[in-house]
Order: sequence, then C-alpha cells, then structure tokens
Amino acid sequence: MKPQELKGRLLEVIAYAKKRNERVICLYGECFPGISELCRLHGAIKVPGHYCYEMLLGAELFQQLINDTAGTYFLEKELILNFEEYCMNPLELYDQEMRKYCFEHYRRLLYVRQPEDPDLIFQAGKLAEFLNLSLEIRDVNYSELEKKLIELI
Repeated sequence: MKPQELKGRLLEVIAYAKKRNERVICLYGECFPGISELCRLHGAIKVPGHYCYEMLLGAELFQQLINDTAGTYFLEKELILNFEEYCMNPLELYDQEMRKYCFEHYRRLLYVRQPEDPDLIFQAGKLAEFLNLSLEIRDVNYSELEKKLIELI
C-alpha cells in the first residue's frame, strides 16, 4: 500500500544481495508502476504475475475465478488485518456513498487463505457483510509459486 517505500526497500535489498554475490528473485506482483523494469535494470528476476493472488492461485485458476464471477475482490491475510488502515480510512468507506461508489461493481469477496494464516474467517465475514458482498474462501498451498520458482532457478 506504500509503493514508494516498497520501491526503496527493494532497491536496498538488491544492492545488499549484489554485494554478497547473491541472486535476487522478486516475489511481488505489479505493486508499483515499473517494478518489472526496475528488477530487470538491477539484475533481479521477477516472478511472472501481476498480482500476488495470481502467484498463489496459479495463473489459470486466477483467470478462471475472475471469469466465473466478474467483480471479485481478493483478500489475503495482510489486507484483512490492515483493512482499516489500507482501505477504510483512505477511501472513507465508513461513508455509505463512498462504500457504494468503491464497491458497487464487486459481487464477492474472495479470501485467498495461506497455510500459515491465523483464523481470519470471522474478520473476512464481517468485511464481506460490511461491503455487502458474498464471501468465498480459497485455500492455497505454495505449489503454484514453487513451480514458478523452480522454473526461474
């Protein structure tokens, strides 16, 4: 949610890795404009994918989920735990008109649950209810991401 901070931190990590003669594989989606170009210019390999959800679900399933239900709002642990800071306050979602404006084209909330996530079903359900969306939960393991990393290594 803070692209300039991420950009700066990524540059620091790449520089540190270069000093240690290490390869860098970037596991971010398109979290800020130009991330792929930045990685290329600085010798880091970026895992293919525009979204972290796509990396976790696999490109095929991700696309299928979007095609099945246009208007899918994806969530993962970090967004659930920080929804107020990342979305509620900046988008003024406590205001019913703003909430309608921001979410009127969404139909469902899809929580992409990772193996180490704490139990966040209640919080995800409350968010879905607040946003007037249905809730779906998809459990993922890291097999799709593992395949991509093996290809890159």
